Amino acid sequence: MSEDQKHIKQLLQKYLEAKTSLEEESQLHRFFSQAEQRLDSRLYWARDLFKYSSNEKQQHSDFEISPIEKGRSSIGFYRMAAAIAALVVTSLGVYRLEENYQERKMQEAYAETRKAFMLIADQLQMAQEQTVYLDYIDQSMNKLLK
Repeated sequence: MSEDQKHIKQLLQKYLEAKTSLEEESQLHRFFSQAEQRLDSRLYWARDLFKYSSNEKQQHSDFEISPIEKGRSSIGFYRMAAAIAALVVTSLGVYRLEENYQERKMQEAYAETRKAFMLIADQLQMAQEQTVYLDYIDQSMNKLLK
């Protein structure tokens, strides 16, 4: 394997990790555009990848935008703006629903706490009524024992 191909394999590894500079990428493009000379069979996939990207780049650079297409780009902007607006409105709606849910949970907790305190108050009132009977029994026992 030639020194060039070793270097290219290292560059390919960097390219696949998205760590190459623009100069290194152009070096890869140049190498694979001239790579018909004894290329290692394990690098055919890379040659095809770079040829495809070169063809696509060429097709996009040859493409001219017509006035109708230019009008559509503004429609695309409005679609994007509408999508963002819908996203914002939906997010605010979800936030408000969550806020209402929390408020309702707090009201339910308050109602349950109030109900518990009312039960405690009822029990205390019954206990107070029972102490009246205890006072009466205590007075009666004191009179009998005297």
